[in-house]
Amino acid sequence: MYCLFVLFGLVLVYCHADECSYPYRRVGKGCYLIQKDFVSGDTAFAKCLRRGAYLANFETLNEAMLMKYELLRMKTDVTYYVGGRDINRYKTGGDWRWIKKDGEMVRMTYFAFDNGKPNGTFNGAQDCMFFFASRGYRFHSVSCDYKAGYICEK
Repeated sequence: MYCLFVLFGLVLVYCHADECSYPYRRVGKGCYLIQKDFVSGDTAFAKCLRRGAYLANFETLNEAMLMKYELLRMKTDVTYYVGGRDINRYKTGGDWRWIKKDGEMVRMTYFAFDNGKPNGTFNGAQDCMFFFASRGYRFHSVSCDYKAGYICEK
């Protein structure tokens, strides 16, 4: 929060709350809510939308690495859903996109999945993406039914 306090030029008090205030936290240039309650991928998506946010998008590798560092620093050992989705199970390796609040889909410009991932199939869908705690917060593809924490971005 910052306040402008002008005396002779009139304005006297004008305060503006930082849009990234509690319970959100600033990580790099982004504003994130890191939730530890265990829900499915679709429930995580909906909970973020209800807050006027969306599951976190890491459109650059730098953004992803800053969040990975933050999660390691927090030492929660919780796995967290993020906003990556496979939109085409028919394509080998999938077609992974970041899903924005308005439904816009942004193609991933880097590949940072853990070894052997993504590995979903048409019959064994792994359409959701999360930071997997037991693998040092590397990206993993997973069934959207899996229960995990989640990270919202606004």
